[in-house]
Amino acid sequence: MSEMFGALRNNRIFALVYRSIAFILCLIGVLDTTGVFKGTFNGEMLLFYTTESNVLVVIMFGVLIAKTAIGIRREGTTGPSSYFERLTAIVALAITVTMLGFWLLLAPTFGDPGFLFSYLNLQIHMISALLMLFDFFFFAAPGKLKKQDPWFFALIPLAYFAQATILGFSGVTYEVLAKDGGPAPRFPYFFINYDESGALVFVYVVGMTVFFMGLAYLLLWYDRSRSRRKARKG
Repeated sequence: MSEMFGALRNNRIFALVYRSIAFILCLIGVLDTTGVFKGTFNGEMLLFYTTESNVLVVIMFGVLIAKTAIGIRREGTTGPSSYFERLTAIVALAITVTMLGFWLLLAPTFGDPGFLFSYLNLQIHMISALLMLFDFFFFAAPGKLKKQDPWFFALIPLAYFAQATILGFSGVTYEVLAKDGGPAPRFPYFFINYDESGALVFVYVVGMTVFFMGLAYLLLWYDRSRSRRKARKG
C-alpha cells in the first residue's frame, strides 16, 4: 500500500488531474456562492470569510496546476509535485477555519437540513477544505515549514477581522443577512458583531486566535515529525 501511495505521490499526471478536478469543484462553489449561475452576481458575498477563503483555495490550486504542468514539461511525468509548501499550508489552514467555524459555530443555528447538507453548501464549507488539506498532506514535501510560520498563518483570519471591523464601522451592511424585513446588519458573523456583542467580540477573537494558533503549531509539529521519519528511512 505504501508503495502504491509513493508511486502516486511521484506521479505528476496524477497530481495534475487531482489539482485540476479540485480547482473546478472549488471554482464552482465560489461561482455559485456569488450568484453567477443564477445570472445575478452578488459582490456582497465576497465580503464573507467563507467566500474569501474559498477564493484563496481556487487561486492556490490554479498556481499548483501551473507549476505541475511546468514540472511535467521540464522534468517529465515522474517526480515530486511539491511546490510552495508554506503557502499551501497557510491556505489549507485558512480554509480549515471556514470548515470548523461553520460546522461548530454556525451550522447549529440553521434550521434547514436540506441547505446544510446540500452539495454546494458542503462544497464551500467542507469539500474545499478537505481537498486543500489532502493536497498538503499528500504532495507537500515534509520539513518545509518554519518555526515562525504559525504567526504568519494567523495573518489571514486576523486580516479578515480587521476588514470586517473597518467595513462595518464604515457603514457597509450585509443585505443577505437581513431578517423579516429588518435592517441589514453591519457585521457578517455574530462573533464579530459589535452591535450585539460589544466588547465580547474581543473575547471571541482572542479565543478563536488561540484555537487557530493551536492548529498551526499542530501542523508544524506534524510536518517536522514527517521530516524526521523521512530522515530515519534515509
